Amino acid sequence: MRTPLIILFHLWVIASFGQNTIGLPKIINYSKTDFQAGTQTWDIKQDSRGIMYFANNEGMLTYDGSHWKVYPLPNRTIVRALAIDGDDRIYVGAQDEIGFFVSGPNGNLEYTSLKNLIPKQQNKFADIWRIEVFKESVFFLASDRILELRNNSIKVYSTTSEWIFLKKVGDRLFAQDKSNGLLLFSNNEWSPVLHNKQFDNIIISGLIPVGNDSILITTQCRGLYILHDNTVTQTKAHVLPESCTYVSAKINAKEFVAGTTSDGCLVMDFNGRIVQKLSRTEGLQNNNVLCVFLDKDNNLWAGLKNGISFIAYNAAIKYISPSKINELSGYSTRIYNNQLYVATSDGAYYVPLSQTTGDLSFSMGDFNRVKNSAGEVWRLDEVNRQILMGQHSGSFVIQDNTSIPLARGAGAWIFVPTSFVFPASHILVGTYNGLNLLDFSQNKFLFAEKLEGLQESLRFLAIDNNNTIWGSHPYRGVYKLQLSPDNKKISSKLYTDSAGLPSALGNYVFKIKNRVVFGTMSGVYEFDVQTERFVKSSFLTPVFGDMEIRYLTEDAAGNIWFCSGKKIGVVNYFSAREEKPFAITWFPELNGQILLGFENIYPFNKENVFIGSEKGMIHLNYEKYTANKTVIKVLLGQVKAFGRSDSIIFGGHYQPEATQEVLQLPKSYNSFHFEYSTPSYGLQNNIEYSYQLEGYDPKWSAWSSRTEKDYTNLPDGEYTFNIKAHDNLGHESDTISYAFIVKPAWYKTIWAYMVYALLFLLLLYVLDKWGKRNLHLQQMKFDEEQKRLKYIHQLELDKNEKEIITLQNEKLANEINFKNKALADASLHLVERGDALGKVKDILQTLYKKTGNNNDIKSALLLLNDAEKNNDNWDQFASHFDEINNNFLNKLKIKYPLLSSTDLKVCAYLQLQLSSKEIAQLMAISVRGVEIRRYRLRKKLHLPTEQTLNDFLNTV
Repeated sequence: MRTPLIILFHLWVIASFGQNTIGLPKIINYSKTDFQAGTQTWDIKQDSRGIMYFANNEGMLTYDGSHWKVYPLPNRTIVRALAIDGDDRIYVGAQDEIGFFVSGPNGNLEYTSLKNLIPKQQNKFADIWRIEVFKESVFFLASDRILELRNNSIKVYSTTSEWIFLKKVGDRLFAQDKSNGLLLFSNNEWSPVLHNKQFDNIIISGLIPVGNDSILITTQCRGLYILHDNTVTQTKAHVLPESCTYVSAKINAKEFVAGTTSDGCLVMDFNGRIVQKLSRTEGLQNNNVLCVFLDKDNNLWAGLKNGISFIAYNAAIKYISPSKINELSGYSTRIYNNQLYVATSDGAYYVPLSQTTGDLSFSMGDFNRVKNSAGEVWRLDEVNRQILMGQHSGSFVIQDNTSIPLARGAGAWIFVPTSFVFPASHILVGTYNGLNLLDFSQNKFLFAEKLEGLQESLRFLAIDNNNTIWGSHPYRGVYKLQLSPDNKKISSKLYTDSAGLPSALGNYVFKIKNRVVFGTMSGVYEFDVQTERFVKSSFLTPVFGDMEIRYLTEDAAGNIWFCSGKKIGVVNYFSAREEKPFAITWFPELNGQILLGFENIYPFNKENVFIGSEKGMIHLNYEKYTANKTVIKVLLGQVKAFGRSDSIIFGGHYQPEATQEVLQLPKSYNSFHFEYSTPSYGLQNNIEYSYQLEGYDPKWSAWSSRTEKDYTNLPDGEYTFNIKAHDNLGHESDTISYAFIVKPAWYKTIWAYMVYALLFLLLLYVLDKWGKRNLHLQQMKFDEEQKRLKYIHQLELDKNEKEIITLQNEKLANEINFKNKALADASLHLVERGDALGKVKDILQTLYKKTGNNNDIKSALLLLNDAEKNNDNWDQFASHFDEINNNFLNKLKIKYPLLSSTDLKVCAYLQLQLSSKEIAQLMAISVRGVEIRRYRLRKKLHLPTEQTLNDFLNTV
């Protein structure tokens, strides 16, 4: 009877190992190309600020959530062990080297070697494999010795065989010696815990406290043991996979993780039952695990043979992959009869749930495909307590995990009962080309009709409280449908943007809070029956505004789950803030993971929300997600200044305080690079940052996921860089500040200003002296200038007087010319009058002869003769001429008394610059007569030949 029991026991172990939890945590893999260091990672630790430290082949690595940094040791050797004390001093153990890193004055890690404290005869050793901080001491384990650092001195504990293991458990420190077994450090010596040879040839890989007085011992290849009251008992379920457990660490009060050499990480309970396997199949980079570590957020880190992996073990989001051999898209999910059904791109799958309450992602089991369901399965709906399946090849019902056809042909999208009373007698089926009708009778579904009428693809259907059927087509618009009384036909009316919709494209119909609503590219709409138009939803527009809505569903608590673009969120009416009756929670870590165009959310309960994804299904524990009380903490990382060369002015390994001395930099270093992060490693997609550089930025920046900021060419002055972070749940960190000063250029320093002041005073003195000298010279020049000006003034006065006389003369001459011109005009007038009288006289003489000596005409002729001989005009002319021309005629007459009155007339006319012809007319003589008179006048005046008569007259 014993052999069958052993066989059954081994089969149970194999079966347990083969099954895994249906939900797997997100795994983030970091390769050597990410952290730019060696392939192997031997140890992992975390300091009080949350920064991660890794013992690596090329030194010590640090990671703050955004930035990796490598710190090689002076001898460039492999770092295999780390430990951090209460003051965040990081102890390292390497090949033939021990020491510690500590933050320097500027926040950079500085290394100090401790090897010089080891006695000279023992300061040569191989690798340090483990380090433990215990009370006032730090213990370093090498294969041939344990080194104890205390009070700045090192004590050596040698062994005759080999030290294998070292671990602090609570307030006790244990070590394993190959010959002496498990030892306890007490009273400054190592004492055996067990006094038998129970652990001969057994290598311990971990010690995990269980309860208050027991310790779980994990071994590399010999299973699990319990140490209680100095007695060791092997657990019953001690058979593990063929690979060895290289390292182990406690996860919580019930579970621990074992890092294996070929099976990745195994999460087990303290009885050795495998709870979850995390290997390469589940997303780990490789299966050879060298170290494991549980961080402050209870998430796992695994140091691998090739790389580092972060396992979000404590996260509220898990991933469900129905197929282990094929990556399938998940379209729909339903829980029915204690089984989880998933519709995928290649069939429907189911898995029995090993638990019925709590977080179902931890349920153990393997998925199986529903029989006869191969092909694209779009939808699973529970109707009348049965599962209806919409598939590419038609409508089906799942019974006993087997797909049974109801209507083959056109693919089925959705199933909607026409009645709200259980059980529904008729079910509408939206298909690729119109609507089908299913009947339900005697607990069976039967295909009833292919409804006549609309033949469009209808993937979205809803029935309002008036039994009006609404369907939407993403590229056509919204259809209002009415089923005929005989259930054979469907009438339809199409509504597009002309009926109030923002567009004929991108419209989706849903039923939310017992009302039919329409998600659009510009918010949520409802149909107004009275106006026959679509209007903004009165109860959802305050929530969504003009947001694009592609999917809506309601959970049992009344929360509304939605998809907007490639993002997922939930409207929670029960955690509302004061200013709003609701609160929206986004899930940024899921952005881009949903199936665009085939969005599906199944909120089974607050602990189990299933979301369709491009890769299987996403499981969200909403209760755990919103209960996350993680305090968001922002870290300021490296700060670099750029000038003639690059300089790290702050290393990021302590938080700057307001009381510390402010760093002052020369003007040439006026460009800066700031790095910042949060040590919430599983929530990096949820974190956003805002910054402000006081003295430069007028206000805080907009929230952004960027973890770096650069400033260039800052002017001199005092600056403070402020940084804060928040997550999608509204948690906000405290503000971290870093102050610095960019000193002014040398020509702006106080000494420069003092020199400037002295130079200014000297300049004033020189200017004063120069001014006085210039004043004296100017006075002398002024006096000389005054003399010169007086002389010039006198000359000007004389000159002005002459000019005045000249101007007066010119004025008189102009007046004379004007009057002469007037006289000439008058003379011309007389000439013209004389011509006119002559012509009249000629006419009268002709008439006199023709009329036979008419006496009247004769009298007129006599009057004309008298007018021609009248000399009164001449006397008047002469008087005016002399008045204007300074008694020209009188002077001429006195000087030349022989001149006759006719000669004087000729002289006057010539002075008026009249021509010979004009003179002839005035004197009633011929032109020849004028020339003769001019000749005789020259004789009387005794003028020489070279002098003209006009020139002579101008001299009179």
